[in-house]
Amino acid sequence: MTKRVATIVASCFLLILTILSPATATDSLAGGQGATEEKPNQGPPVYYDYHNYSQIRDHIFAIQAQHSDIALVYDIGDSWEKKQGISDRDILAVKISDNVSSDEDEPEVLIVALTHAREWSTSEIALELVDNLTDEYQNDSRLSWLVDNREIWIVPVVNPDGLDYSLTTDEWWRKNRRLNYDGSHGVDLNRNYNGSMNGDPDGEWGGAGSSHDPSSEIYCGMYAFSEPETQAIRDLTKAHDFEIAIDFHSYSNWVMWPWGYTYEFPPDNADLVRIGTEFANLNGYYPAQSSELYFTTGDSIDWMYGGEDVYAFCFEVGSEFHPDLDDEVWGIILENLPPSFYGIEIAGDREGKAFDIVHTASSTRYYSETGYEISADITAERGVNASDLALYSRLNGAAWVMSPLVLSSGNDTYGVTLPPCPVGSLVEYFFVAHDMSGVELMSPTYAPYEVHSFTVVENPEAPVADAGDDIQVYVGSNVTLNGTGSSDDKGIESYVWSFIDDGSQTLFGPTPYYVFDNAGTFAVTLNVTDHDGLYSTDVVLVTVLDDQPPVADAGLDQIALLGQEVYFDGSGSTDNDCVANYTWKFLYESSVVTLYGISPAFTFSVAGTYVVTLNATDPSGNSAEDAVTIEVSDTPIPEFSDVIVPALALVAIVMLIRRRLRTRARNDD
Repeated sequence: MTKRVATIVASCFLLILTILSPATATDSLAGGQGATEEKPNQGPPVYYDYHNYSQIRDHIFAIQAQHSDIALVYDIGDSWEKKQGISDRDILAVKISDNVSSDEDEPEVLIVALTHAREWSTSEIALELVDNLTDEYQNDSRLSWLVDNREIWIVPVVNPDGLDYSLTTDEWWRKNRRLNYDGSHGVDLNRNYNGSMNGDPDGEWGGAGSSHDPSSEIYCGMYAFSEPETQAIRDLTKAHDFEIAIDFHSYSNWVMWPWGYTYEFPPDNADLVRIGTEFANLNGYYPAQSSELYFTTGDSIDWMYGGEDVYAFCFEVGSEFHPDLDDEVWGIILENLPPSFYGIEIAGDREGKAFDIVHTASSTRYYSETGYEISADITAERGVNASDLALYSRLNGAAWVMSPLVLSSGNDTYGVTLPPCPVGSLVEYFFVAHDMSGVELMSPTYAPYEVHSFTVVENPEAPVADAGDDIQVYVGSNVTLNGTGSSDDKGIESYVWSFIDDGSQTLFGPTPYYVFDNAGTFAVTLNVTDHDGLYSTDVVLVTVLDDQPPVADAGLDQIALLGQEVYFDGSGSTDNDCVANYTWKFLYESSVVTLYGISPAFTFSVAGTYVVTLNATDPSGNSAEDAVTIEVSDTPIPEFSDVIVPALALVAIVMLIRRRLRTRARNDD
């Protein structure tokens, strides 16, 4: 069974109890149906520690005394019994705001409780709201911001006569204590407002969900606003421009919004559903249009919405009228604080239009003689009021200084430059912006209780990037880049090389290598970053040639004699294609001799040392050179007979001597 179905079934069960038992259930906007005034004379159990009227009065006046700068109690009207001289109970409202005695141009919120006498836990929520907003002022950033930027009105008890009667005499009493013409007592105050005020006859006072029988628990009174209690709320509402209102009732664990008299949607249904659903998300209740529970007319939220353009909501809190204060009531109180604070906050823009301040803050900024640029992207669905944008800043906790924001770049970026300040300074700041409808937005949201800030620190020296000398290579060659000449006082953390070659290329490290497959001139950028995040760049140009030149090889040095023919050898020359031309040149007898071919010959007739240069050229015109040294001697080479004949004679003599020596040795034996 879904939560919604279970809740509706429970509500129907409670309605049946209303008819069968004097202890009626579900004092919602609609309230119980059909029960009469006659109840047993009984007080609450002793363990209930709820506040009665005088305790509530004393509590809020004590709050005023303790927090007179932000809390002020107003007497907004008399109860019915006070008007008759029977009692002395005023209807009191607590206004909470900075400059509380002034009517500032700030969004206003109304929170009311205990319209029905037996709904004791609702006044406890209202008191805790008063306590939180005052006690946590200057302690909690969000609550402090709400007090500074909103005018919050809280009425803890709408029905003071009924509260005391319920606490002392009849714990199930619902209405106020008016003496009716038939001798019965009470008017249901939540049927006494003047209907939906939207021109629909079905929504008028005294219609569906109300009774004209004075003894009925949902008796709507003789006429709309016949009761001093509803008159007090009416007059307070008309005297102010409330954006959001919350009316606390019990019980059912529902959050409801107009209309209560029809299933038709109100004009601002999307906004009411959005806000009501968020309320329910925060307290865990079931969100619904009021008529989904059952029809009502003359209730507070229909009148506030239809008659005064207040986005009004009814919270049906808890699951019984009189839970235990120490656990269940505190659970009810605590679960309804978040939606209450949310309602106070969104009063500044209940339509929820997009409005953003996007700022990237840094905890430190380096000292700068030119100051510190602060900027933010500010966008608003209803348009940014560029003439009403400001940055508030202060130095080392001094007074806040306002600086107008100006459009600095693009369409949405606004900024200002703060003056320079010494190293060690703490700069705090926040943004204030308004859109074209007057809605205000801050960044951080709860400024100045939350701020952006940075500390000015010494500006370290940036590293020096050195990408090395320009390089010339050929396609397909392995290129080693050299960033080792880069320097930094604290050490370089990273080397990043970037360039374009068949797309973006990125290399890392001080000496990476790369093979270029395309000819051209490439600008390779080296970015070096140190441990402080500072960086610098340098560029090296790599020129890649399309065709590699040949390698010339003029052969080994030679020694020659006059008149001897010398052959040159260029066969060791190489090229990736071929060597097309071999040109040999040397100086001989004051003239340049030029020879051609891979292995030309030349006869030297003059002794000396000759350096012969080989120029090897490929078909593309690329060339290379090499040299060979030729040493030419003027000593002639001996003839063969001049050398061999004396040598043979010498050999014959040696052999003859050896033979004679062997013969003598045999004779001696």
